[in-house]
Amino acid sequence: MYYKRNEAYRFVFNQPVEGKMTKREENSTVTTKVHILDVSNQGAKINCKNVVDLKENTKINLSFSLKSHSFHASGKIIWIKNFHHSSEVGLQLNTDAEYKNNMIKELKEIAKQNKKK
Repeated sequence: MYYKRNEAYRFVFNQPVEGKMTKREENSTVTTKVHILDVSNQGAKINCKNVVDLKENTKINLSFSLKSHSFHASGKIIWIKNFHHSSEVGLQLNTDAEYKNNMIKELKEIAKQNKKK
């Protein structure tokens, strides 16, 4: 399935940000470390090791920190690209106004710091 996030504000990190993703299923939950490649107000692209069986539409929780804020969001897997030792995964996140405001604020700070370098 082809899926492209067409959001006005999407930020690609120079260095991936570490985070955790919890796969939520009826009988169990599994948490794994992930690297966040890009993020927007309602989505993210992550990379994770192939230690967890992932499927489209699986419910997840994603958590990560940027500078001074921690972010936590629930959502679902939209697409998966499997590689030999890892997978790239597209997530659709359910976010509220506070999450969006804090995200934009943090990403603007990161962009400012990157310009200074």
